[in-house]
Amino acid sequence: MKLNKKIIVFFLILSLFLTGNFVMAAELMPNDPGYDKQWYLDKLNMPQVWAEETGSKNVVIAMIDSGIDPDHPDLHDNVWVNNDEILGDGIDNDQNGYIDDINGWDFIEENNDPRPKYDPNCFKRQTCIEEAIVHGTFIAGVAAAVGNNGIGGTGMGWQTKIMPLRVLSQNGSGNTLDVIQAINYAIDNQADIINLSFVGDSYDQALEFALNEAYQAGLVIVVAAGNEDFLGEVVDLDIEKMYPVCHQGFDNKNIIIGVGASDKDNKLAGYSNYGSSCVDIIAPGDNFWGTLFHDSDVPKLQDYYGSGFSGTSLAAPLISGLAAVIKSYEPSLNNQQITDLILNNTDNIDDVNPGFIGKLGNGLVNPVKVWQSLLSYSGETRLIQTPGSSTIYYQAINGKRYVFPDSATYFSWYDDFNKIIKINANELSQITLSGNVTVRPGTRLIKIQSDAKVYAVSQGSVLRWVKNEELASGLYGSNWQSQVIDISAAFFVNYQIGQPIEELEDFDPFLEKNTVVAIDQNKGLFTN
Repeated sequence: MKLNKKIIVFFLILSLFLTGNFVMAAELMPNDPGYDKQWYLDKLNMPQVWAEETGSKNVVIAMIDSGIDPDHPDLHDNVWVNNDEILGDGIDNDQNGYIDDINGWDFIEENNDPRPKYDPNCFKRQTCIEEAIVHGTFIAGVAAAVGNNGIGGTGMGWQTKIMPLRVLSQNGSGNTLDVIQAINYAIDNQADIINLSFVGDSYDQALEFALNEAYQAGLVIVVAAGNEDFLGEVVDLDIEKMYPVCHQGFDNKNIIIGVGASDKDNKLAGYSNYGSSCVDIIAPGDNFWGTLFHDSDVPKLQDYYGSGFSGTSLAAPLISGLAAVIKSYEPSLNNQQITDLILNNTDNIDDVNPGFIGKLGNGLVNPVKVWQSLLSYSGETRLIQTPGSSTIYYQAINGKRYVFPDSATYFSWYDDFNKIIKINANELSQITLSGNVTVRPGTRLIKIQSDAKVYAVSQGSVLRWVKNEELASGLYGSNWQSQVIDISAAFFVNYQIGQPIEELEDFDPFLEKNTVVAIDQNKGLFTN
C-alpha cells in the first residue's frame, strides 16, 4: 500500500474578464461592501436562504488545503478553535495526538500553525506559485467568510467554522499520507464537512479507505472535479479517472460530492472536468472575488482581497458552504440526507450544454430548491394527514397546523403527495389548528364566488386586483383564465386586499413566486 504518491494540484485559473451582476429581490442582504462583487451569490439566490439560515458556529468545515490566514479580518472570527487544548503549555491536553493544536494543524511542517508557509524570496526564484499560497484562504472565504460584518465580502455560511488543515506546499504539491492524516484529524475532531479542492491522477487505496472512514463517521465530503489534466486538456472523467473526485465508497457507493464548474451563463466552464461517473453537481466557478492570504512584507501578498480567480476549486466550497448552512438549520440530518438534498434539487442545464448531456451530474446547484425540499420534510415542518381523510395539513415551524382548503392551493406549493406523513387522529388533535394555507404568491389568480374581480396573489397573502384582461394575459399568458381559483367567502378572509395592478410593471409573478420559498415565510413565522 503506497502512501507517498504525489497529488499535483490544479489551482485557481486567473482570468481577466469582468464579473456580471445579478439582481434579485433579497430577503436578507448582507451589509458587506464587497458583496456586489460576488455575483455567484445572487446567481444562487442565497439572500432567500439567508432569510431562514445564515450558518451556525456549531458546524465545522475542514479545509484540507494549503492553509489559511487565521488573522484575515473576514475569516478570523470563523476560524475553528479547539477548546479542549491549552495553547502554549506543550501538552496534548485533549490527547488527540497533536500538541497545542488550537486552530488546526500543518501536516507538512508538523506543527500547530496551519497558515501557508513559503520562502519570501520564492517569487524571485520561481520556486512558489502565488495561487498556491493564497488558495486555501480564498476557498475558505467562499465557504465561510464572516457575513454581515460590514467589511469585505461574505461566504455561504456567515458563522460557519473553518478547520484549517495544511497539506499543500507553496508550489501546490502534496502527498497522500498528509491528506490521509488530515482526513483522520477532521474525523477525530468532529468536523461536519470536508472540502478537498485539489486533484491528481493517481489512485491510492489508502486515501480511498480514509475517505470511506470519513463517510462512515458521518462527514459530508465535497471534492473539486479538477481543472484539466497535466497536458492542459479538459478531462472526461468517465475515460480518464482523477482523484480524489473519482474515489468510491465500499461496494462502489457514491460517498463524494464531485463538483464541476460553470460560468455565469450556466455553461460548463472551459477548464472544468466532467463525466457522469465522478461529477455529481455543477456550481459557479468563474471570475470570483474574495479573501487572500496577506503578508505585508511580501509585495505579491499585500492585498486582503483579490478578483479574477476561477476554477472547480471555487465551485466545491460553494457546495461545502451550502451543506454547512443546511446542517446549521437542521442538525439532525445525516451526511447522506444532506447530500441527497443538494443533489436532488438542482436545475437541468443540458439546453446550454448540448455537448455534455449526461456528463454534468444532477445539474446546477439550486439552494432555493434545496430549501423548499428541506422545509417540506424537516422535523420542524411537515405535511400531515390522517388515514382515510382527504384533508392535508401543513405543520409549520411554530408547531401549529394549517389546512389546505383545496387541491389548487396545495399544488401551488407542492408537485406531488410523496412527502405527506400519516398520523392518527389522536396525534392530530394534539397539534393546534391555526387557520388555512393560502396560495403561493405568483402562481395562481383568485376570485371570490360573489365578485367578478380577479386578483393576483402577492407576498404575505395580499391580493391585488388585476384591472383588465389585457393585464391578466400579459402577466399569466393567454390562458390566464385557467389559472383562476374560484374560492368561497369563508376562505377569502385569509387574504388581505392590496393595491390594484394597473400596468405590467406593477407585478412580476416569477419574482413573487421565487421570493417566497416556504409557507412559514409567507405567514411571517420566521424570526431570523
